[in-house]
Amino acid sequence: MKLASYHQSGGIRLGALCSDQQRVLDLAAASLALRDQIEPAFASMLALIEAGPAGLDRARAILEQAEDQNPGHCFQPLSGLRFAPPLLPPRMLCFSVYEGHMKQAFASVLEMKAGKGVAATVKALGLMKKMPKRFYQRPLYYKGNNLSVSAHEQDVIWPRWTKMLDYEMELGVVLGKRGKNISANDAMSYVFGYTCFNDFSARDKMMEEIPWGGVGPIKGKDFDTGNAMGPWLVTADEIPDPYDLKIQVRVNGELRGASSTSGMSHPISRMIEVASDEELVVPGEFFGTGAATNGCGIEFLRFLEPGDVVEVEIERIGVLRNRVVKPA
Repeated sequence: MKLASYHQSGGIRLGALCSDQQRVLDLAAASLALRDQIEPAFASMLALIEAGPAGLDRARAILEQAEDQNPGHCFQPLSGLRFAPPLLPPRMLCFSVYEGHMKQAFASVLEMKAGKGVAATVKALGLMKKMPKRFYQRPLYYKGNNLSVSAHEQDVIWPRWTKMLDYEMELGVVLGKRGKNISANDAMSYVFGYTCFNDFSARDKMMEEIPWGGVGPIKGKDFDTGNAMGPWLVTADEIPDPYDLKIQVRVNGELRGASSTSGMSHPISRMIEVASDEELVVPGEFFGTGAATNGCGIEFLRFLEPGDVVEVEIERIGVLRNRVVKPA
């Protein structure tokens, strides 16, 4: 199923994309209209996730019944939908597991700081054939700002202090079960679904911050609306192999980067294993798997401009679209 959160009548509703790909069914309204009952699992995306497999079975059944009996007032046209982020607010971890992205980004930062000559020498000598050993030993992550999320077709506000706003095309993963010390062998059973993720980043601010003790990005990643996700959450059964998805990013319709999720140096199962190491993970937990290779402007020293429209498209999921807007 493709599940969406959307705004309606001052609240956020939970919907399921219909088979015609043109309408979204309001699950709660359909449950009331067709079965004369209020279904608690349809109150929100998180409620449905927490309801487990039985909740998903009820959602599939009500969608099938609604498409058969056609209660018109329970459907919303997809074209007029005002999307909300699939989850509000998600608990959020952001990983970085694509070797190709890290190597290209490092070379670009080196060029900006030391000049083209030094960067060319590093490349010529093959000094960046591999990342440091710890990159391959354990997937690295930081805990993102879960209050700065934005939805499909929502404007992303350009922070006043950056001149290098960038995009990051990523696969997002949402967990469906609670657990601790989860083994990699069991980890994929904890995945509820997948979405598109664009982790907008202020690269100049990040370069100021990261050298200070290696604690990771601070304001370079933490600004309102900077974590865009959507348009919907696709349940795990729709994507049997998350390591074989084509992924691309476009700016104003121009292809800026194309890649595949096959480039992960650590699988999602390993991310879950590391995140749950002596720490509880819960239903609705969101993992950004990191920018895919060729998925950022920093890799090519080509950043965004105010007014640009950025699209992240992932095979079998859809297109996440956002405009970056610089306040006057």
